[in-house]
Amino acid sequence: MNEPTDFSARLESALAGTHALIDLDAYAGNVRAMRALIGDDVELMAVVKANAYGHGLVPCARTALEAGADWIVVARIEEGLLLRQYGIDGRILVIGPPNRALLGTAITAGFAVATGTAACLHDISQKARELNRRAHVHLKLETGLHRYGIEREKALALAQAILDDPLLTLEGVYTHCAGADEIADEFVQTQRERFESTLAEFQAAGIEVPYAHFANSAAALRGIIPPVPGSQAAVRTGYALYGLSPSAEVPVPSSFRPVLTLKSRIARIFTLPVGEGVSYGRTYRAERPTRCATLPLGYGDGISRHLSNTGWALVNGVRCPIAGRVAMDLTVIEVEHAPNAAEGDEVTLISDGSDGAMTVDEVAALCGTIGYETVTALSARLPRVYLRGGEPVAASDLRGLVEDHAHDDET
Repeated sequence: MNEPTDFSARLESALAGTHALIDLDAYAGNVRAMRALIGDDVELMAVVKANAYGHGLVPCARTALEAGADWIVVARIEEGLLLRQYGIDGRILVIGPPNRALLGTAITAGFAVATGTAACLHDISQKARELNRRAHVHLKLETGLHRYGIEREKALALAQAILDDPLLTLEGVYTHCAGADEIADEFVQTQRERFESTLAEFQAAGIEVPYAHFANSAAALRGIIPPVPGSQAAVRTGYALYGLSPSAEVPVPSSFRPVLTLKSRIARIFTLPVGEGVSYGRTYRAERPTRCATLPLGYGDGISRHLSNTGWALVNGVRCPIAGRVAMDLTVIEVEHAPNAAEGDEVTLISDGSDGAMTVDEVAALCGTIGYETVTALSARLPRVYLRGGEPVAASDLRGLVEDHAHDDET
C-alpha cells in the first residue's frame, strides 16, 4: 500500500473532505474549569470512553492529563490498551464490565478494573493468581440505576472477599447516578444516601476504601459530591469536559467551551428541475428550479437520517436546509440563498452555534435523542483534526492517528 502516513499528507486528505475539528485548547480549558469547580481536595477522573465521546480517544486523554486530570476512565479494556500503545501511562480505570478474555492483559497493563458481581471478582482473582500480579479493583454498588453493580446487602461480603485475597486491592467504591441531570427528580439524593450508608457499613466493619466516587458530570456541576470519611473523593466527568451540557436543566457554566466542529466540502452544485426529487424516496420535491449542493457525508459518518428535511448546513454564512433523506455517504442541501456557493467550498454542520450552524443540542432535538448519542455516533471513518493554538497538531482517520512531532519539538 502507498497510503500517505506522514502528518502533512494525512492532514491534507482530512481537510479536503468531511472532517471534525477538535479544539484541544478548549478541552484543556474545560478540564481546568471542572477542576476549579470541584476544588483541589477532589480528584478528577476524565472519562474518555467511546472514542472520547466521539472527539478522539488518545489526544483527549493525553490533553486531560496535561490539564490536571488525576485519572483516565474508559469503558472497555481495549480503549485503555490503545492509550498505553500511544505512551499514555497515567492511572486508567475501566468502569465497564470487563471483557474476561482480556483481564490478564488489563492487569498486566496496570489498569484498575471494576466489578459488580461475585462471578466477575472470581475471574479477576483467578487471573491475578495465574499472573502472580496484583489487581486493583473498584467495586461498583447498585444504588438504583439497576444495570451493573453489586446489591448493597451483598456489598460488604464482596468487599471483604477482595480484602481477603492477597493479590487483590480494594482501590475504590463507586456508583452511578440515574437522573442527576433532572433537577426535579430527587432520586439522586436517595442514591447518595444509599451510597453513603453502604460505605458507613464498610467503615464500621473496618474496611478502608481509598477512593469513593459518586458524581458524574451533572452531579459534579450541581455540587453533589458526597464526602466519605476516610476516603479520597473523586468525580467521573465526561460529557461536560467536551463543553456540552448534561441537560437544559444542568448547563455547563459559560467558562466551558464546545470542543467539536463538524465540517464538509461541496462535492457538486446542480439545479433541480421543478417536480424532481432528491435522494431515496424523493421526499423532497422542487417547487421551482432550485440550486442544490451535494455533501460527501451521511449516516455512515454518524449524521443521523432523522436530519432529513429538518437539519441545515452553513454555507458562506447562510443556513442551507437539508433536502431529502440523508443517505449513508451523501447529503444534499439547498443553496438557493447562498448564490456564491461553489464546488470545494467548506460547509459547517455542527459548531458552538455562534456562526449559525447547528449545535449538538439542536441536532439532538431534531433527531429526538440526546447530545451524548449525537457525538458518540460520529464514526471512526470521519477524520478528526486536532488543534492547539488554532493550528493542527494531529489527525486521525481509519488508518490511525498521526501527530505533528515537528510541532511538538518547536513548542
